[in-house]
Amino acid sequence: MSEDPQAIDLSPLDPTRDAEHFEQVVSAITARAADELARRARATPIIELARWRRPMLAAAAVLATISLTVMSQLELPDTNAEATTGVAEALGVPSELAQWMWTDELPTTADLFLAF
Repeated sequence: MSEDPQAIDLSPLDPTRDAEHFEQVVSAITARAADELARRARATPIIELARWRRPMLAAAAVLATISLTVMSQLELPDTNAEATTGVAEALGVPSELAQWMWTDELPTTADLFLAF
């Protein structure tokens, strides 16, 4: 194997170069993480999800507030009774019934009798 003179020597970055020091670092990390690892081993997915209950409810409240604010600022156009009546007729709904639904007018008993 010939060594390339332009190759970069990355051996100083090898953490296992000093095996004893490496084992001490791994042991120290494992000892500090033991409590958290034990807690996570006992927890079920349901318990982990329950821990996120408050942050998720807070996020939902913020989103609901923003949505309601935006929706209250929107100006919706008036519905076109003829267009909606045409759609209702295409679906098989009688035109009189569709007109009553879209205009919020109450039919008389005679109107109901004639419609049905």
